[in-house]
Amino acid sequence: MKHRWIQMDIAKGIGILVIVYAHSWFVATSPDLLYPVLASFVLPLFFFLSGVLFKPEQPFVEMALRKADGLLKPFFFTMLVYVIVRDVLRGQPLLPDIGGVLYATVGTIPWQALWFLPHFWVAILFSWVLLRLIQRLPLAVSCAAMIVPLLLGIWMLPWFWQLPVTLGEHTWVLPGLPFSLDITLISSACFVYGYLLRDWLRTHAGSWLTLLVSVVLFAAVFLYSHATMDLAQRRYDHWLWTSLLALIGVYLCWALAKVIMVSPLLTRAMTYIGQSTLILLIFHGEIQHKTVDLLVRLGLHEFVAACIGFGVAVIAPLLIGEVIKRVAFLRFFYFPFPLRKQRA
Repeated sequence: MKHRWIQMDIAKGIGILVIVYAHSWFVATSPDLLYPVLASFVLPLFFFLSGVLFKPEQPFVEMALRKADGLLKPFFFTMLVYVIVRDVLRGQPLLPDIGGVLYATVGTIPWQALWFLPHFWVAILFSWVLLRLIQRLPLAVSCAAMIVPLLLGIWMLPWFWQLPVTLGEHTWVLPGLPFSLDITLISSACFVYGYLLRDWLRTHAGSWLTLLVSVVLFAAVFLYSHATMDLAQRRYDHWLWTSLLALIGVYLCWALAKVIMVSPLLTRAMTYIGQSTLILLIFHGEIQHKTVDLLVRLGLHEFVAACIGFGVAVIAPLLIGEVIKRVAFLRFFYFPFPLRKQRA
């Protein structure tokens, strides 16, 4: 069991490194290859892995408060501090930006990667409801039943995205629903599948062979379909091929995590990164973009600047995380309150 948790941390570490890389110059300059390949599985990976560790037997209100403590608290603290300081320095009005933070979707916040945190909270809550509904069904029936919300969520994707809304004399373009509620059926389906397949993952760690097979299958499906997804932009190219790529990509990362465990040094490094996914997610974007822009202005070639920027975008947030751990005020806002053990 100990190795299963290590493998889970490594898989999360792989996922967050993919996200940092996906927001880099390399992917921005490869919209037809790197972007669709990485986007096809990285978000389903996080929903799936979180579902594996989920405990639906906990009371709903207690669970919702604990997840809000771990997800919403750091999101709102970071975004509100950022927009307040920025707007005061620039002399801009505060209310529109604060409203955007409270709406909390990709088009309304300045650090766009953070849209994931409030939506993740919503997806977990809805997954709790789904699991309560299907908990008594056989595993095969439950897996088949979850296809329904997935397909329904794909069908609903365009409903609230870039939709003109007129109130009086003003017209706005709707950037999805608050907290990206309009993609909840898709994200919660990935989450629930992680929970349903948790026992299988505990007995199937993967290997070099299964990693190779999954890479070949992923390449074959992608080259045939060129399908991908981008839930932040409400994109889901094909109900079958996109879903299949997500499934294969998630397993590919799981098998890769097992292969990495062969090296003790890589295991320690990736476990540490996997346990720091929140801090990396919050801070990597601005650090990476600002670093690359600065280096390019100083005369470095874009490729070299991007390589350095990627390294800085991983190392600097990890250092920030160490500072946060040691400062009580920051630890209060970025880490959940410790759970109190109940007396026997």
